[in-house]
Amino acid sequence: MRGAVLRAVVAALAIAVTLAVAAPLAAAPAILRQGTAADPPSLDPTLAAGTLAAPVITDLFTGLVARDSAARPIPGSAESWTTSADGRTWTFRLRPGLEWSDGKPLVAEDFAWSFQRLLTPGTGSLIAGAFFFIEGAEAVYRGQAAPTTLGVTAPDPRTVVFQLDHPVPYFIQLLANLQLAPVPRHAIEKHGRDWTRPGNLVSNGPFVLADRVPQEYIRLTRNPRFYDAAQVRLDEVYWYPTQDLGTSLRRFRAGELDTVLNFPPDEIDWIRKNLPEALRITPNLASYFIVLNTQRKPFDDVRVRRALSLAIDRDAITGKLLRTGVKPAWSFASPEFEGYGGVRPPEAGKPLAVRQAEARQLLQAAGFGPDKPLVVPLLYDTQEENRKIMVAIAAMWQAVGVRTELTNLDFGGLSGRVRSRNFEAARWTYFASFDDAYSFLQLLRSENPNNWVGWRNARYDELLDRSNTIASAEERAAVLREAETLMLAEQPVVPIYFYVGRRLVSPRVQGWVDSPRGQTPSRYLSIR
Repeated sequence: MRGAVLRAVVAALAIAVTLAVAAPLAAAPAILRQGTAADPPSLDPTLAAGTLAAPVITDLFTGLVARDSAARPIPGSAESWTTSADGRTWTFRLRPGLEWSDGKPLVAEDFAWSFQRLLTPGTGSLIAGAFFFIEGAEAVYRGQAAPTTLGVTAPDPRTVVFQLDHPVPYFIQLLANLQLAPVPRHAIEKHGRDWTRPGNLVSNGPFVLADRVPQEYIRLTRNPRFYDAAQVRLDEVYWYPTQDLGTSLRRFRAGELDTVLNFPPDEIDWIRKNLPEALRITPNLASYFIVLNTQRKPFDDVRVRRALSLAIDRDAITGKLLRTGVKPAWSFASPEFEGYGGVRPPEAGKPLAVRQAEARQLLQAAGFGPDKPLVVPLLYDTQEENRKIMVAIAAMWQAVGVRTELTNLDFGGLSGRVRSRNFEAARWTYFASFDDAYSFLQLLRSENPNNWVGWRNARYDELLDRSNTIASAEERAAVLREAETLMLAEQPVVPIYFYVGRRLVSPRVQGWVDSPRGQTPSRYLSIR
């Protein structure tokens, strides 16, 4: 009897061991850890233009048009669209069964309301001026008409219709911009400005906001209600804001970060030697420049602005100080924009000594000299690379008799000063919101809310308006180049260099695509 019991126990143990071995182990969660330059000032898509929130918001929200792994426009929340013969009516058909992350249906009216909110003056959108081509948009923005009069309608739950004042060649490119994602009216009306906090934020993208510790991290988790959730291979995404580039590099080397969107330029040789498999350098549709407040003296004088630009040795900054593949910029809009080619003003080919002599003459004509030096209060945001560039520019200006007063702020402080036009001169940067030179040039239209420098030129506005009525890509590019040439002659901005994407991507990150349009959205990435 005891032998039979013993045999039964041994058999049971054998079965248990067999089942345990055969059972699949629970897969470890796929977690991607990414580094970004600073804590995003807002996670509201409508307010995110030109901020460091872009990659995070791309993970959280999806507009009518999305972007593929190379950041090219593809169908997003809309499965298809059509346009009328005259190019003024666009009709978008939503995917069936769309939902917000809290389970509420996502319908066409949500998109129409989000556009009304974007154009409402009190919202504070920095991209609103780019949509004045929508019927009624400018009147809504200026408070002259009700938001409901905007030419964006929802005739049924799955149809969104846009009525435009004129054809817009870059319309689909623009709609792929993250600032045009829908926002949840029910969450905004319930929580007000707190709607973007963890627990309140409702989104429709591949991930949802799980947690946020300011200046520490933002944690996202996969959104099971996203229309393409089955293709999202990550369970969590962490975004770690780190202003100090050296710290980002050290964390990457230690394996704490899988991607870094920037690194110290003076480490480029070491990285090329020791981390060649991680280094990714790609042209970007972005510019690094100085904005000059033309509404304040003496920067209202074109001679002063021209002198400051002429005195800068862009080749020294890009080739000796940075050495990371960035290109000297004599124009505002990158020549990398599709079909554009860029502008190269005459001074770009002159030796530095000749330019310095011209700068001194211009300053003298404007009333400045050894007995009365021009003083430039120059703001920049705290980052070692920015500090080095600003110190170098101050030395270059000193060579023509200009004294520079440098002030460093955190990114939020700099952003607030520039956007409220509370500055004289400031370091600034802009990343194109769509792949068209107009995305840059429209920033300086007289009435654009993003016209931080306060520069106005009726002829410039006229040329930009005309560019949107031209069907020929070549003729349109020529008109845009004419507009940029006119603007550069008055120098309200001082271009320094064209960005390259300077990133580190761990070999364990799969699916990354190098693209001038921006980084690969997290929804396409996986961890090996």
